Amino acid sequence: MHSFTQSLRVQWSGTPLQVIELVPPAVRTTLMAQQDEESAMPLDEFLDEMMRILERQPDVEEVLVERVRFLRDAEAEGRHADVLAMLAQRTH
Repeated sequence: MHSFTQSLRVQWSGTPLQVIELVPPAVRTTLMAQQDEESAMPLDEFLDEMMRILERQPDVEEVLVERVRFLRDAEAEGRHADVLAMLAQRTH
């Protein structure tokens, strides 16, 4: 998805369209049956934080709530394999 939004941003540069990538963590919704998942972020908290980011930074390219930053920054910080292993354990 990240690569796709980057491609769209390049393709639509110079037009009035703005491509903003929303990067949610696990969110308590019925979409993926996570409505009761304690480790998932409550939907209202995600929406509030996302809207605050958009209000403060209307030209932002990615909306990254604090709770998802450890995932997004894992590769750049040399933690990708560890984070991937941690996520794999959660599904077993």
